[in-house]
Amino acid sequence: MRPTEEVASLLVGSWSLVSWVQTDATGHTHFPFGEDAVGCLIYTGEGRMAAHLMRRQRTLFASENRRESTSDERAAAYLDYFSYCGPYTVQQGAQTVTHQVEACSSPNWVGTDRVRAFRFSGDSLVLCAALTDGSKSTLVWKRV
Repeated sequence: MRPTEEVASLLVGSWSLVSWVQTDATGHTHFPFGEDAVGCLIYTGEGRMAAHLMRRQRTLFASENRRESTSDERAAAYLDYFSYCGPYTVQQGAQTVTHQVEACSSPNWVGTDRVRAFRFSGDSLVLCAALTDGSKSTLVWKRV
């Protein structure tokens, strides 16, 4: 199913991460991948999406061949990078977009729906996700 046309015209395109802030249940904030995290979010007019987020300053593997990396190197790389993709649908009245996860760096997300509240502010897109532990993630994206 294609996303609602009115919102799709605003969502469709490539977005660059400006900030990712998590606020815990007590109101304390932190930056999961640092204050200078980098990311890309893509929405297509055909109803597909992909998101990539990572810590900017990641430790390099000793070898150029990732299969020769150590378990510690792989663990650090995994914890500093997150991505997923799949179809999306827009619930215009609720101001939410649902990402139906087909592939993800975290296997527990595969086959799940991730609902994000959205709003537009100038050329920025703000996505908010309520997490099961009572915290909230707020991601600000700028159109590329």
